[in-house]
Amino acid sequence: MKILHLIYDHVKNPWVGGGAAVRCLELNKRLAARGHEVTIVSGRYPGADDYYDGTLKFRFVGCGCNNYALSTFSYAYRAARYIRAHADDYQLVVEDFAPWNPLMSRYMTHRPVVLQLHHREGSSINRRWPVVGLPFYLIESFYPKGFRNTCAVSRATAQKFGVPRAEVIPNGIDEDLLDVERTQAASDFILYLGRLEIANKGLDTLIEAIRTMKERGRETRLVLAGRGRDEARLREMASGLPVEFAGFVDEREKRRLMGSCLAFVLPSRFEGWGITVMEAAATGAPVVVSAIPELSYAVDGGFGLPFRTGDAGELASVIGSLADEPGLRQRLSENARETARAYTWDRIAVRYEGYLESVVQSVVEGAR
Repeated sequence: MKILHLIYDHVKNPWVGGGAAVRCLELNKRLAARGHEVTIVSGRYPGADDYYDGTLKFRFVGCGCNNYALSTFSYAYRAARYIRAHADDYQLVVEDFAPWNPLMSRYMTHRPVVLQLHHREGSSINRRWPVVGLPFYLIESFYPKGFRNTCAVSRATAQKFGVPRAEVIPNGIDEDLLDVERTQAASDFILYLGRLEIANKGLDTLIEAIRTMKERGRETRLVLAGRGRDEARLREMASGLPVEFAGFVDEREKRRLMGSCLAFVLPSRFEGWGITVMEAAATGAPVVVSAIPELSYAVDGGFGLPFRTGDAGELASVIGSLADEPGLRQRLSENARETARAYTWDRIAVRYEGYLESVVQSVVEGAR
């Protein structure tokens, strides 16, 4: 297949280089290795230049300025023009959806289009940006329903977008994570790894939980690994607390942190699937997650403990129970690795390839 994949995010984008960008890279690398011709068009950020990763082609469009809003809006305009000019050179178009930059790909080409869905922000858009956020809330509410072919990272995500018949293909993990040696003796800290962002990731709740534990007479160290727009605010919130900001970490350091933490915590208010949860699970780390449907797989898989979303007191209690019960940690750790084995990128890529081929084939059969 010749595939055109459009996604604003990129793994080196300073504003949004998270799970969607990782998924795009990992799945398309494997498609390219299997002989498919893939071009990825992403939003231009400062310093971004077109390049090849093996046979995988990356193009960047947009203004490339050091301003997220201008970057994302200019991407939407330029990417839509790219679709109109070049989509007929491909057999399939994949659009990763975000309400900030809908590309109208369905109306720009006669080629089959797959809309890929990661997470729905919902009413949080209006809470963060009263009045100004309304158009984006409406786009998020109605745009995905106009597509014939949709792919979601979880069943909960598909239902939240109102497209229950979407194909569900979750995110994956690097198989090498399953070989990380678990160093229980060093487990004296709680780990979060990802974007340093409050509204989505709920890191204000996590820091407040650490404060609550301190007030209860319990010093629990927290390591926040990653970068993001809210780092300065989080540092202010964490003043006087045992919180370490590790910054961006490479793969080697990520494996060390995940393999030696007491528990991995993802306190998100909304989420798509949460790649880092399953990555942590692959290393045998127990996880603690907010009780949202998109993260229920960790609880259902027997390797995660939930807490009420936004409830710092309950989160503090759950972390405390993990620290006090080594037997519980051991059970969660064993279940974590067993579950993670089914979610390697190689396995997920085979499912993804099969779905895309079925979309192309359905068009061919319909034209007969």
